[in-house]
Amino acid sequence: MTTTHAQHWPVIGHEWAVEHLDRAIRHGRMRHALLITGASQIGKTALARALAMALNCTGDAPPCGQCRSCTLIAKDGHPDVAWVEADREGGTLKIDQVRDLQQTLALRPYEARYRVAILLRFHEANPAAANALLKTLEEPSPDAVLILTADSADHLLPTIVSRCQPLHLRPLPVDTVRDALERRWDAPPDQAQTLAQLSGGRIGWAIEALENPEALEQRGAALDMLEMALHGNRRARFALVESLSADKQTLLPLLETWQGFWRDMLLIAGGSRAPITNHDRAATLGDLAHETGIDAAQQALQATRRTLDLLGKNANTRLALEVLLLDYPVL
Repeated sequence: MTTTHAQHWPVIGHEWAVEHLDRAIRHGRMRHALLITGASQIGKTALARALAMALNCTGDAPPCGQCRSCTLIAKDGHPDVAWVEADREGGTLKIDQVRDLQQTLALRPYEARYRVAILLRFHEANPAAANALLKTLEEPSPDAVLILTADSADHLLPTIVSRCQPLHLRPLPVDTVRDALERRWDAPPDQAQTLAQLSGGRIGWAIEALENPEALEQRGAALDMLEMALHGNRRARFALVESLSADKQTLLPLLETWQGFWRDMLLIAGGSRAPITNHDRAATLGDLAHETGIDAAQQALQATRRTLDLLGKNANTRLALEVLLLDYPVL
């Protein structure tokens, strides 16, 4: 980083965003609402939590990580920091949750400098909830800060996006992820390198895969499922849609894994020397790239991105998946 102030932030990578926010706080130019976007597990929640700590830190170098405010926020237990996210069972953030939050934000902070509301995965908000939040964004309280996270600003109402300061987080370099796994999580060098490459620059995924081997197993299962679908007929693909559409929470990470697979295939089919993410599937990718060609790989990648976008807008899951698998090449 270019200054010493932001080195205290408990965020891996994304130095430009940390520097920007740190400077805004120090110079009293903090916006009342921010929108942090980026791929799943790329570090949006970590940045939001660190910002809440920096805003309310009572130490000498915010966020100090040691004061009462910092330690409570780090444990998601501060009375003036509200966390709002979609119900895991329903998969949608509802209007009642926004109304409850509005009542909380109308009160003065209990002990902190600011009341901070962190609304996770706001692309999962239903239209009523999104419209309800507009009132708060249009008439902000002077001692409240709202932090929204979403996969993409394209999934949100333009009126919400226009009232927030945007911060788009990009994938981290492989070296940054690898070094963090080795230094902070004591990962063996070989394992850290493998997970960093597989992560696609998503530090959250790499940490989860290190601490929970099931994440790697789920990735492998997702890729196996994709290869089976490519070799399957229409009936087999529709049967796969039936099983996948039952659980939207696991569907989005699966589609992001598929998106990385098609990106790799496009690189290989196009003769690019850029490193691929799924290097352990290089042989399969090479064979498929040779069989399908660059046009089919590009069409499949675009179809996967389009489906992720549609699901972020609460489109019909089953229909979106059916269209996706019909767009995929048949091997």
